[in-house]
Amino acid sequence: MKKLILVFVIAILTISFQNTIAQRKVVGGEWAIGPRFGGMSGISLKHYGKYNTSALEFIGGWNFDNEVKGFTLTGLFEKMAPLSGSSQLSAVFGAGPSLTFGDPFRLGATGIIGFDWRLKAVPVSMQVDWAPTWFFVGGSHFSAVNGAFTVRYILNNKK
Repeated sequence: MKKLILVFVIAILTISFQNTIAQRKVVGGEWAIGPRFGGMSGISLKHYGKYNTSALEFIGGWNFDNEVKGFTLTGLFEKMAPLSGSSQLSAVFGAGPSLTFGDPFRLGATGIIGFDWRLKAVPVSMQVDWAPTWFFVGGSHFSAVNGAFTVRYILNNKK
């Protein structure tokens, strides 16, 4: 009798789990691109993960910190924590490497914290963030001048 009850409970849980997955709308997986304005201005390319719980962001631009001269490339892994039930507004935090091609060449680690807002009516996302960088190759320097506002067009919108 115990085995029968256990099989019955497992069957009910499996069916309800499959129904939950089938009803969940997948809105992640899109690519977005747009300008970034702020301490490091340039262009941002972002790939949202499935279900909007994570993202990869690539930023290319010029840093306005007087100590950091040259073009900077940054790659970030971002964790997204939804602040609304629809995953439209999310808190963003993450980290990744930064390379500055200038005199001198610099390599560092960048952290990021901010908010990402995806509009429903149009395929646009906006982000406000702070991404300080600590350079440890090419001279040790902490660059805190990296607050920014980014507007991106979502290329393959999945409303």
